[in-house]
Amino acid sequence: MFRSARYPLILLLIVAGVAAAEVNPAILELNKAAFFHGREYFVLRSGRAQMVVQADRADLGPAFTWLLFDAQDAKQSARKESAFNFVPKEGFGSSALEVVLGGYPFTALGHRTDTRWVVEAGIPAVEAVWWAGGVRVTERISALAAEGTFRRTVQLEGAHLAGEEFVRLRLHLPPSGVQPEGNLLLQTGDRARLALALADATPVTVDPTNALLEIGPVTLTPRASTVVETLLLVQVPAGDRAQFVVQARELAKSRMAPTLKETAGSWAAVSSVSTRDRTVPELFDKARFGLAGMISADGTMDAGIFEYGGQWVRDSSNTALGALHAGQFEAAHNVLQHMLTKMITQDGVTMIGGGFDKPDLEQFDQAGELFHLLRCYRDWTGDDSLVRQHRELLLKVVERPLQPQFRDDTGMVHNRREFWERTFEDAYELAYQTYVILALREAAELAPALGAEDRVARWQQEANRIQQAMLTHPNRALVHDGRLIKRRNVTGAVADDTAGFPGFFPDVPLKTERAHRLMPDASMALPIALGVVSARSELARRTLDDLEGLWNTRWSDGGYDRYHTSGQPDQPGPWPFATTFILRAQHDAGNYDRSRRALEWLNTCPGGRAGAWFEEIPSTRMQSRSCGLLPWTSGEVALFVVRHYLGVNFEHGALALRPALYPGSPPVQADLRYRQGRLHLEISGSGLIKSARVNGKKVKPGKDGVLRLPPDFAGGAVVIEGAR
Repeated sequence: MFRSARYPLILLLIVAGVAAAEVNPAILELNKAAFFHGREYFVLRSGRAQMVVQADRADLGPAFTWLLFDAQDAKQSARKESAFNFVPKEGFGSSALEVVLGGYPFTALGHRTDTRWVVEAGIPAVEAVWWAGGVRVTERISALAAEGTFRRTVQLEGAHLAGEEFVRLRLHLPPSGVQPEGNLLLQTGDRARLALALADATPVTVDPTNALLEIGPVTLTPRASTVVETLLLVQVPAGDRAQFVVQARELAKSRMAPTLKETAGSWAAVSSVSTRDRTVPELFDKARFGLAGMISADGTMDAGIFEYGGQWVRDSSNTALGALHAGQFEAAHNVLQHMLTKMITQDGVTMIGGGFDKPDLEQFDQAGELFHLLRCYRDWTGDDSLVRQHRELLLKVVERPLQPQFRDDTGMVHNRREFWERTFEDAYELAYQTYVILALREAAELAPALGAEDRVARWQQEANRIQQAMLTHPNRALVHDGRLIKRRNVTGAVADDTAGFPGFFPDVPLKTERAHRLMPDASMALPIALGVVSARSELARRTLDDLEGLWNTRWSDGGYDRYHTSGQPDQPGPWPFATTFILRAQHDAGNYDRSRRALEWLNTCPGGRAGAWFEEIPSTRMQSRSCGLLPWTSGEVALFVVRHYLGVNFEHGALALRPALYPGSPPVQADLRYRQGRLHLEISGSGLIKSARVNGKKVKPGKDGVLRLPPDFAGGAVVIEGAR
């Protein structure tokens, strides 16, 4: 089917060009699918405009295209067809660049196009390299600091020309509502206004009839090159047209240099990591580049691009935690402000999927994730104003799980909803106990800002009570056979079956198989990764050994499933963000071979090459359309690099450093944003700290190997030498 369906599209492209082509329905459906073999996404944002760049390796039409969304509307990005530039029956192929050589319009061809993140003059950009005849084309798209502005530079090289040639470039907008405005091409839709402009002196022709900006002719000679600079401007929502035109012209003519300088300056202000061990900085860079595009300026974030179109406190908190560790303090602040004003009820109930559920289906992890973010935000930035401003609401959030309706005589919380949002019998969930413990302990740390010093002793007592019951209760403990377990029913029985939970598609394990299990479950790694269970304990070791059963369960190219694959209601296959849970726990446990394997897989798996990870990588046919991008994974990756690999953490508001480089690692340098200054960290050697200097002064680590800096440390250089 796919082979025969390809040719009508090619003929249409030859006859009519990309912009006006009515795409073959089968090809259009494949382009609308979130997941397709070889498909990658790059996420950019300028102001309120969010761009998702799609790069294909298959020949489904143009291989390098983009979609535009309102970053402040989480619902819009649930489906590609809701994008501002999606055209019915045509899709978004018109966003591709055409290079016209000898009258023929070339576009990027999937299996001959290489895409990646690059940094140009201090600004991250998405690069695509492809060929138009003998011309090598290098496109770079970046988001600029000016509101709603994307820069697209096109380098044309006569790399394999035999003589002088003339080339034209074509850029298109959606065909409805198009108007010329001098050398600008404008398009006004229901919710946004778009404009194409040229930012250099190359000749340009505006063709509103075909929604086309044609640039050139550009003269090329063998081995010579030239660069054409273009702009895409987006006004969300569509507002004053005249003002938009003035701003576009000013930017194209006189404001480009200061805008580029401002953009580069904003990226220089965040954190960076460098080492010859390329996997680590590659992952960190891809995560921080993507996070800037996934979180809107007002803190809104679609928890699953092309999938959910909804918001969860857990996803927003964990994504913002990663942004914070990447030095994107403003993004973390904006997410916190958004959650505290729009995602929590006055009773302290936290948002799930854009709404609020009944009490026995609440997610008890969300308070812990929120409070963990708040405490980390206070530590990294020195700012506790959000805690003070919202103290009454936050007290309700932390106290809510302690209500009698959610607990019994064990002290643990219980309900019917489990961590992955399935509904079972009433039970104690390991992840929920872990995060309630964390919420109480973080609240105790924040007690002065909360005005709740009188509650600290009770919070600590309750946290200890829950932890003790979770680990040692005679018949309700979430430990069995010397390892952590995911869930235990309130009757005392270990919950290790799906209890009739339905399968969502006909080809998933819950529909095709008779026997189903819940465990092992990736959430069993969370108490270890969060320090609630010691990572070097026998309990952690046996739990992590058990979790190895999730690696390569029904595939051979790596990654951990989120839980036992036989219990999957919708998707068997590796889950990147579940893999990061296990990665963090493995690394803290000193299982460096396993953690390295997981790290390498995250860097090269589908989605990982672009730094916009899929929630899961499908192993069945039913899920590819709605297998979306999960910002949470980008947050986890950034968190891993700074907290677990570099070992930068806090104890009672003071920096505590315990680097954990891989054995044999080359030296690492990190330039981390820290409060009002910088933390310049240099680490050579792995293992325990052998020696350390702080701003030139020798400092001795503690007996436990942790280098603790004084609470008044304001930044500077820390040089650490490991024992190996």
